[in-house]
Amino acid sequence: MRALIAAPYYPPHLGGIERYSAGVATELRRRGWWVDVVHSVTDGSALRRTGPAGEALLGLPSREVAGRLPVPLPGRRTTAQLREIRRARYDFTLIQSHLFLSNLLVARAVGPEHTVWLNLGSGHVPAGGRLADRLVAGYEHVLASRLRRRVGVVAGVSEEAAAWLEHLSVRTRASVGNAVDGVSPARDGRRPGPLRLLYVGRLEPGKGALEVIRLVHGLPASVQVELTVCGGGTLAREVELETRASTRSVEITGAIPYEQVRARLADADVLVYPSTYPEGFPTIFLDAGAAGCPVLTYPVGGSRELLGRGGGWRVADAPAAAARLQELADRPTLATQAGEDLRRIVRSTYTWQAVVDRLLRLGGVSE
Repeated sequence: MRALIAAPYYPPHLGGIERYSAGVATELRRRGWWVDVVHSVTDGSALRRTGPAGEALLGLPSREVAGRLPVPLPGRRTTAQLREIRRARYDFTLIQSHLFLSNLLVARAVGPEHTVWLNLGSGHVPAGGRLADRLVAGYEHVLASRLRRRVGVVAGVSEEAAAWLEHLSVRTRASVGNAVDGVSPARDGRRPGPLRLLYVGRLEPGKGALEVIRLVHGLPASVQVELTVCGGGTLAREVELETRASTRSVEITGAIPYEQVRARLADADVLVYPSTYPEGFPTIFLDAGAAGCPVLTYPVGGSRELLGRGGGWRVADAPAAAARLQELADRPTLATQAGEDLRRIVRSTYTWQAVVDRLLRLGGVSE
């Protein structure tokens, strides 16, 4: 059996879509599939041929536009890669998002049979201004309209991601879910001290880094908490200034390797993620659960289905988040228990085996 995954980037490039693509590729390889991954290369480095699970990497030379959008460059290598895709016969194709021109080119090359377009967002990508936002929204509508004609099935990574597709004139109720590689053993209590809060994510507008610092700063002085902010991005300077102005204990780590993120999650009492970004299903929620760390978040994509059975708190706004943090600071055992609940939920439900099974069923694939 042979599969093709079309993704904007691929590890070691960091990002949620990258990790999702690698998770699907690894699970398919575990089942004995041959897997090709089409991704963008924008840094001029040598094109790698093989991924960590033995997947074949088909890198498209690209130029990054607006800091996040890879556009494939015309040329011999791009032409050769697309020609190779047309010649191959794939039993399943996964198109990761409608946002990228390279994915539309791949969808045209393979055709709709056994092809699934997976939506990984729940709103238009913010561009930082009214005019720019309108241009990006128009771009999304155009690409979504063209991609829909080229795929067999459309799904969302979460219930919110599936529902938002209707805004793009695409109808689906299929929610596939997200996953992580493994789950740690249950924690043996917690380390004494103030309630340890952690934020992990890109330092970009709407993702919640500035908001979490302000949230902690605004808590009553009697509420004993400490905060660590992990991540890099365009708001790094603003995050540093906000931290200096805060009277609270706030540590900024910058972007750190995944193993260090896991270690931080294993020691934290609560992952606080006050994002207003159009998230699909943040993988960091599952990383937190895998480490026994509960989640406090706003109503972003994936939070309703993940936290509906416990494991954390989905709150409406900053006052509600502050009230919850005060309660947890007074009674940290509540956080410990919620973390254990989330660990069990992630272990039982959010596995790559289950996700890939759903994707293959949607694509009409019988192994």
